[in-house]
Amino acid sequence: MLAKGFPPIFISWIKACISDVHFSVSINGSLQGVFSSTSGLRQGCPLSPDLFTIAMDGLSECFEEANHLKFFSGIPLGNFTATHLLYADDLLVFSKASLDEASCLKEILGRFAASSGLNINPAKSSILFSKNCQLGEEISDLLNIPQTDRPLKYLGLPIFFKRLPHTDYQPLIKKVTKALEGWKVKLLSFGGRIQFLRFTIFNTIAYWIRGSILPKFCLKILNKLCSRFLYGRDIAARKLHLIAWKDTCLPKANGGLGLPSLDSLAFNFSCSMIRRFLNEKGLLFSCWRNLYVSLWSPIPKRCSPYWNHLSHISLHIKHCLQLQIQPSSFFSLIWDPWCFGKSLMDLRDTNTNYSWLEAFKYTALSTIICNGQWVVPVGWPHNIKNLILSMPILVTETSCLWHNYAKVSNKHFTKEFFRQHPVVSWHRFIWHKHSSIRFSSFGWLAMKNGLKTSDNLICRGLQVNPRCIFCQDCRDTITHLFFECDFSFGILNLLIPQSQTLLLRPNLYQIFDFIEDIADTNDMLHFYCLLINASIYHIWRARNDRTFGNILECHTTVAIKIKKALFVKLENWKNGCNLKHLLA
Repeated sequence: MLAKGFPPIFISWIKACISDVHFSVSINGSLQGVFSSTSGLRQGCPLSPDLFTIAMDGLSECFEEANHLKFFSGIPLGNFTATHLLYADDLLVFSKASLDEASCLKEILGRFAASSGLNINPAKSSILFSKNCQLGEEISDLLNIPQTDRPLKYLGLPIFFKRLPHTDYQPLIKKVTKALEGWKVKLLSFGGRIQFLRFTIFNTIAYWIRGSILPKFCLKILNKLCSRFLYGRDIAARKLHLIAWKDTCLPKANGGLGLPSLDSLAFNFSCSMIRRFLNEKGLLFSCWRNLYVSLWSPIPKRCSPYWNHLSHISLHIKHCLQLQIQPSSFFSLIWDPWCFGKSLMDLRDTNTNYSWLEAFKYTALSTIICNGQWVVPVGWPHNIKNLILSMPILVTETSCLWHNYAKVSNKHFTKEFFRQHPVVSWHRFIWHKHSSIRFSSFGWLAMKNGLKTSDNLICRGLQVNPRCIFCQDCRDTITHLFFECDFSFGILNLLIPQSQTLLLRPNLYQIFDFIEDIADTNDMLHFYCLLINASIYHIWRARNDRTFGNILECHTTVAIKIKKALFVKLENWKNGCNLKHLLA
């Protein structure tokens, strides 16, 4: 810190934070005893990242000096060379596989260890060599670091310079399988399983999707595990699923449960990465621009699988992006769609000789901008020149907009991914503002014909009693059960007295239209939606209790249960007390 020019008083403060620290132990809420720190920085200390950065800056300068003197090559990225990357306390070093550069690396690490006391641990280090390297063993012996042909792991994710083999995805599959097989999750209700998938399982999978491209076999296994868990609890057993998993993972507005599909998660992260590539100038994005120029340029034969994936996604979302031109724009001059949503390659006349564009394949847009004004090269066609001159040059923080939005979230990407799926009109009655996952999930099952009524089971070849368990007169179907049956219609009349004026017994679509007509406010509409979904849940439970448990409850008892459940829910509503009279 002295060499970096830090003030002495600041250095003394840092010393005090490290060497003059005392601790006490909390026993039953009270602090007991005092002892001094003897091991320097503590884990979780807020000073740790900053002090580590200061210490590692010395190592970075050693690499920069060696690169400047041509002793250490690194990876050239245009006007920048990447010799190393630091991640917390992990270090990645890039160089040519030569004994000279290996010796230089050994000297740098030795000098750094002598001055800082930080040594490389060979047991936790590895060397990766490219194909056909002749000096692998010699370099490994020189550095005393073992070489490996297996992917490295960082923060739980495998890292490799080649396509990952299938075996490297087994940790993810095993982790998800273990979580879904736990004894605690087997006690979850249907709504609980939905929440467990949404907030635990899919977050785990999303973490992997952000760090790698999951192959189709892995996605297929994960989808099967999640589907079996949601609809059957036991992931090892095959059970009857009445709703396809791809329909389950649709957004709520499109008739799904709102669980993210794995394909949409991958699409969302790809869109986010594309926007960052077009908006930012980080090291990774500079490397990509140096190697591949543009997302819309011809894909090289030997590009990385991830860049190939991003290029294909960028073609599908080209209509969503609006590129704003800045004086220092790093867009590609001829490949990026910066000219009214099109690139210069799109605007060219195929019947005219445009070989002059070949000279600008690797040129940035900023080269034809000077002092905030367009400087179009002489000889360019008038139609293209006029289009360029009509494009505004802006001073803005965001270079790439998404449908004219500067602030974009995953919901925008999800909407684009599912844009070809129609919006269902009934979703607002199931997933309303005050919806309860326990009740709404069964309302959703009823609307999707996903409840295992006798009619649904008979259609799939199972032999069951086709008659309604309540009235013993009509077939046991969802339409009859909600609310054509005398039993369920009687419950509806007790809960919503206005339903007695209906000329015909309503089905679910008709009852939703009915409550929309009688509701005077949004809160009242949400109340009636909650009431209908709670009725579906309790009527279905009463049916199963009669069928499998021989528990007989009259429609009045079920109606009282529904009222009690709604009284509890209304306690948490802002204006719930104003709606309790509807349950009187």
